[in-house]
Amino acid sequence: MAKSQVAVRIPPYLLQELNNYVEQTGTSKTDVIVSAIAQYLGCTSAVPLSQRIAELEAKVEELQALVKK
Repeated sequence: MAKSQVAVRIPPYLLQELNNYVEQTGTSKTDVIVSAIAQYLGCTSAVPLSQRIAELEAKVEELQALVKK
């Protein structure tokens, strides 16, 4: 299936959060954005398994950090 390209403008603070997230999870900006749109629209089955695993790992790390406090 061919993929389409979309250009969006986002505020600097949101771009920084996106950059931090992709650094932390080792995933791509495209995968994160596609995943976010899919979740928002309620079609998460379209999100690649590798992306879902990366998101779960990031959430586990956040929870572990909270428990250590």
